[in-house]
Amino acid sequence: MKSRLTHFLWLGLTALALVSCGEKEPPAELSAAVQAPADLLLLNGYVYTSDGKGTVAQAVAVNDGRISAVGSDEDLELLEGADTRVIDLQGRMLLPGLHDAHLHIFGIVEPDVCSFRSQAMSLREMVPYLQECIERYALAPGEWLAVDMWNFSEGNQVSADLPSLRAALDAVSTEHPIILWGNDGHHGAVNSRALEGAMDQQGQVVGLSAATLASTFSEIRDLVGVDDNGEPNGELNEQARGLLGAPPRRDPAVIGPLLPEIGQVLARNGITSVQDAALAPAYLPYLKEFEHSGDMHFRIQVANRLEPADYQDSLSGQINLDQMMEDLETNRAAFANSKRIHANAVKIFADGVIEGNPYADPPTLPNAAVLKAYRQPRFHYDLKTGTLNVVGYVDTASPLCEETRANAVKYRQKAARDAFRAEQDFYPSQCTISFGVMADPEPFMMSYVRRLDEAGFTIHIHAIGDRAVRAATDALAQVIEPGSGNPLRHGMAHLQLVHPDDQRRIGEMGLYLAWTYAWMLTNPEYDMTVMPFIGDVTTADGIYDPESYRMKNSYPVRSLMEAGAVTAAGSDAPVDDRSPRPFVNMAIGVTRQGPDGNVLNADETIDIHQMIAAYTINGAAALNQENLTGSIVVGKAADLTVLDRNIVELYESGKAMEIEETQVDLTIFNGELIYLRQ
Repeated sequence: MKSRLTHFLWLGLTALALVSCGEKEPPAELSAAVQAPADLLLLNGYVYTSDGKGTVAQAVAVNDGRISAVGSDEDLELLEGADTRVIDLQGRMLLPGLHDAHLHIFGIVEPDVCSFRSQAMSLREMVPYLQECIERYALAPGEWLAVDMWNFSEGNQVSADLPSLRAALDAVSTEHPIILWGNDGHHGAVNSRALEGAMDQQGQVVGLSAATLASTFSEIRDLVGVDDNGEPNGELNEQARGLLGAPPRRDPAVIGPLLPEIGQVLARNGITSVQDAALAPAYLPYLKEFEHSGDMHFRIQVANRLEPADYQDSLSGQINLDQMMEDLETNRAAFANSKRIHANAVKIFADGVIEGNPYADPPTLPNAAVLKAYRQPRFHYDLKTGTLNVVGYVDTASPLCEETRANAVKYRQKAARDAFRAEQDFYPSQCTISFGVMADPEPFMMSYVRRLDEAGFTIHIHAIGDRAVRAATDALAQVIEPGSGNPLRHGMAHLQLVHPDDQRRIGEMGLYLAWTYAWMLTNPEYDMTVMPFIGDVTTADGIYDPESYRMKNSYPVRSLMEAGAVTAAGSDAPVDDRSPRPFVNMAIGVTRQGPDGNVLNADETIDIHQMIAAYTINGAAALNQENLTGSIVVGKAADLTVLDRNIVELYESGKAMEIEETQVDLTIFNGELIYLRQ
């Protein structure tokens, strides 16, 4: 036997051995396809194949970027040749390269901008932080201060001198218009200078105020937080943020050149295939250029996002759907011959988000579309102790509220509002009945879905509230016959609240569902922005009442999977966190346990094998590439990742939460080593 020259590359505390060695005769039972020496051998591992049969092997051989053999060390080590690169896995876990079926790749790295980095801050803490940003970037008077990754659901506590976001941002500056971009991509906050610049559909500056909310901007009224006078309190959500002429949250000219760094982030996380869940056309040239550079080491399905408002006639309000379809076809054709990029999916937003603001006075309601009207909680925030409690609810069905709604004009006068508040201990506006809002009119979504399906696009719908999920289900039911197999892989993302009737329908259609498992945990501070608006939390079981509708139908992953839906995984990065953090998602998805020890509907957990499938073979299917990736079987692309621990053993030994600490030691793409942990 020839001697071996061994190179040990230490990864943390343990080494992976890379070995060059002489040729041996392959065993006779190996097929002719693998008679030649392998380019790469991975030996002595726990090879989790995700082949649907539960196969665990020891070794993998790679030739020309493809998996050429899977089996035992004894068999595959005979495929060593003089030029074969051998990786001794030393018992470590080898998985197929991971698939993130819903993220926003141009947000997973941070450019040089003012950013909260999702840090929770009170309004008082925000002021000096943002003033320092103005100084650091030497902003000229009148220049925008745009702030990224604002944590809208944690922190934001008011004070006597800063009773609203608007007041806090006015304290930062009255010279600069300021916008905070929520770390979810949906929320925002602005100061008075920014509100002054709001423009109508004709581009005329009319400002955003109680008067224009009642007239010019009445259609987006539910997307704007207001104070007891009906004036904007600084909270602007969804398309309302686009009225102000603020600079874009992400400038393609700034972010596009960061694609090499973006690729490194994916590789560090073991991710070799992604779906960008809502990519604007301006980013596509940067992807094409990156692929042509030869440095692109991931596969991407682009879910094209066209804003219907950009195709809407300002006079008639009609959306030019023909032009939208023409532009989508152009985008798809531009990548027809690409090996890495496929622009064959389209993103639709059914609604917005389901978080309200309990610190606003009156509280700002969520805007996600729901089947049952939002509750109107009465919060009490103790400025001294910093504690927030629900002390009761406004009975919106009471004769008092009926009379208040019928005579809304009466309460346009501040004196009348103040008198009402003094007598009732809540505001007249809290008699409002709201079911949230659809992002686009349902008739448009129905037509758009039909056209997209006819053209062969994969449809990917953002749906949060149960009414939005139902509307999306209705739209997709037009084009998917139950039992058809859903050949175009249509699906949804998020599904924070799903009615049981729609769970059955979604399963029958076999929809592909991209879940962000990291959100499926208890977090009292966050949950106070959601739970009190959906149901009564003043009962003995509080916000985590196991028998409540909100708990039983919150992120119903297992129920939908058992009904027939395909469970995939989508981090939604940079929402909440810039990192895709796949192992944090896995740990929470199999436990649904929060840091407080509570569990968010334990009946909806899935096991580790189902979770791995979500990140591998199911994710590949959601991206229309399960014949190429997603499992370690002969003939598929050698997209592989090596972990520093065995996540199956952790789960089976009752240590599932330790999965979140997993590190990727090594990532391989198309047979090429693209990441090695130092």
